[in-house]
Amino acid sequence: MSDVLISRPAGAAGACGVRCARQFWGWSIALFAACLSWLAASVYSASAQTAAEAASGPPYRVAVLVSSRADLCYDNGYVDAITRLTRLEEARINRQGGIAGRPVRVEILDDRREPARAIANVRSALAMDDVLAIVGLTNSNLAKAVFDALGTEIRSAGIPFVTDVSVSSLLDGQPSVFTTRASQEEERVPIITQFVTHVGFQRPAFFGLDGMVFSTSLADGLKAAFAERGMAGDHRLRLTDDKLSPADVAAAVADLKAKDADFVVLTVGTGRTPAVIEAMIAAGHTPALMTSGRLEDLPKDLVARYPNAIYQLAWDGLPELYPERLRRRIAGDSDANWLFEGKRNAAAPGWAKGECKARAPEAVPDALDPANLRAVGFGGQFADMVALVAAAAAPDDRRANLVERRRATLAGLARTYATGRGAFKGGFQNWSFKPASRTASRTPFILILPQGLGRVQLAPVQFMRLRNDTLRKIETVYLDIDLIRAHRVDDNQKTYSAEFYLAMRSLGGAAIEQIDFTNAFLDPSTNGRQLTIEMLHDGKRSDAYPEATKVYRVTGRFVFNPDLASYPFDRQRFTIDIQPKRGDVQFIVQPPPFALRDKSFGTDGWDPKAQYVGYDEDFVPVLDAYTHTPSVVPFYKASFVWEMQRQTTDYYLRVVVPLAFILIVAYLSIFIPLSNFEAIVTIQVTALLSAVALYLSLPKLDADTATVSDKLFVFNYMMVSLMIVISILMVNRHVAQRRWVRGVLQTIHIAGIPGFVIGVAWWVWKLSNTGT
Repeated sequence: MSDVLISRPAGAAGACGVRCARQFWGWSIALFAACLSWLAASVYSASAQTAAEAASGPPYRVAVLVSSRADLCYDNGYVDAITRLTRLEEARINRQGGIAGRPVRVEILDDRREPARAIANVRSALAMDDVLAIVGLTNSNLAKAVFDALGTEIRSAGIPFVTDVSVSSLLDGQPSVFTTRASQEEERVPIITQFVTHVGFQRPAFFGLDGMVFSTSLADGLKAAFAERGMAGDHRLRLTDDKLSPADVAAAVADLKAKDADFVVLTVGTGRTPAVIEAMIAAGHTPALMTSGRLEDLPKDLVARYPNAIYQLAWDGLPELYPERLRRRIAGDSDANWLFEGKRNAAAPGWAKGECKARAPEAVPDALDPANLRAVGFGGQFADMVALVAAAAAPDDRRANLVERRRATLAGLARTYATGRGAFKGGFQNWSFKPASRTASRTPFILILPQGLGRVQLAPVQFMRLRNDTLRKIETVYLDIDLIRAHRVDDNQKTYSAEFYLAMRSLGGAAIEQIDFTNAFLDPSTNGRQLTIEMLHDGKRSDAYPEATKVYRVTGRFVFNPDLASYPFDRQRFTIDIQPKRGDVQFIVQPPPFALRDKSFGTDGWDPKAQYVGYDEDFVPVLDAYTHTPSVVPFYKASFVWEMQRQTTDYYLRVVVPLAFILIVAYLSIFIPLSNFEAIVTIQVTALLSAVALYLSLPKLDADTATVSDKLFVFNYMMVSLMIVISILMVNRHVAQRRWVRGVLQTIHIAGIPGFVIGVAWWVWKLSNTGT
């Protein structure tokens, strides 16, 4: 019987052999694919399980109130920025465990600047069973309507409510309501009062709108602050069809002229301000002005004709300065993810009236455009509030219920992040709140448009809020760093050498001794910074140097933080970071306009791509070891940044070209007859060992991640190893008898491997041109 089973016809055996071989290879490929699928499923399951453990169960909702605008020709992009950045923050919080293991879910509610819809949105948020906090409400008039209609419900619910209104009186009687704006009464009014006193204005006046919460509150605050000296005028005009009456404007200006007002706070709205300034020029009375709108939005020909300085209070958007945290986040991502141009509002009245103009089709969107940065900053503010709520909600206590978490959040806002005691370091800004008024502790900057200069800059004097809630006068240092040369870049030690000129000027005669170069390399042998400073001019009158400007030549070694994931096609930031050396002698830096800065300097192995000056507000946390009282000491720091692309010619010649020849030689070996199998394998193994030797001969790069260079070598190893495997299979007797298997292997070698190489070559070419 055994003989019968074994002695089958030759034809049947041959047919079975082909069929069985195909089945064998088919099952082998299927098994291999199944193994890969199982591995991928295992990795996905593990990551999903980790995410589930990090944030699972019913979510805590954070209602985010936004106000889109249909009256603008093009939407300002604020709502898009808020939506995207709060969603990103939601994802980050959930990846890191959510709140005590439960995820956070952001709910966007748009009121479209309609009071009825705003009230309905807040009522809907209050009715959510799992709402942890409410964030938003940016318009003072809408906020007044909401609190008038729902004040009792908001107070009884006890839900943390972080608004964005500047009139702190709206928060009266609402202990759970905070605002991310600085208080009109506690910040704007005191700053204006201190500024008027410091400069020496004698007859301040107010020119604003009647019936507007913001304008009325500011006028009442200034009237109370100047009660002793009095005000030269207090004019609050009514709007008719959203416009000012020319007769009312002329009468108010005539009154200010009669009383010889020398400083006027002008809050009539950015679009109406030019008409008032024109009336002042026509009347021949042009006092110093402080407007509530942006100085950049005023017509250039108008401000050129105005024979006095115009001021503005600003919390962000400083001239010639970029928020450093924001700039870093944009630099680490694609620009497309940070563009919030705003869509065309077809229903905007301006289109029907012919006032709206279509955007130029050739205009290239820029993530660093001031308008776009304002949208990003606004969205970042909301994202920070979502993060702040999650941080304050006692995430370590998993047994707390929703009511207890709301109380913990309120306690964190009122005590943990109270002004002078602690600050929340958000992804975009630092945040702390005044316990009494529940307003954000954010002191505004004073901007000036000097007569005849034509450019906005920081005023010579600024003010900073201290721990005891008093204002300290600080100086603006007008400072420029002209880089001469950047060289000796060491990626492993994360240092580079720089030579530069430093020119500085201030009213108080600040000197370089007051500056701390915080990223200067600290020499462990001397415990001092490796800096050499030579004074070229002491600021005295000179025919060669600008008056009152001190000039230095500085040579030193500085630290930088390289991101080597894209090495050698990387783009790095080289910075010179400066801040006040002493906490009691504070200053803020104002650089010159970028167009006037010297952009040429020498480098070794790098191509300059961009340069800018960033600023950041930081703080030093201090704990009194005796009383256990925490406090924070704020200070400003500036970063002169040069972004440079690494030159790759040397890398191409030393690495890419040899690797290409190694692959070509190994690839061509397949065309050697199989009878010379030993020669084929010898060539391919030699190619593999050559690639390994080349990698070991390169300078060691101390990177925390696999670089592009590492990936190129690994790819080369894989391709050569694949060639060796194919060569071995081609001479295997089981494979050699199956023509279709040999055909598949030859196709992989002849066409597949070049396809892989071309794909990787395109990827390398793209990296070498973008650096990302």
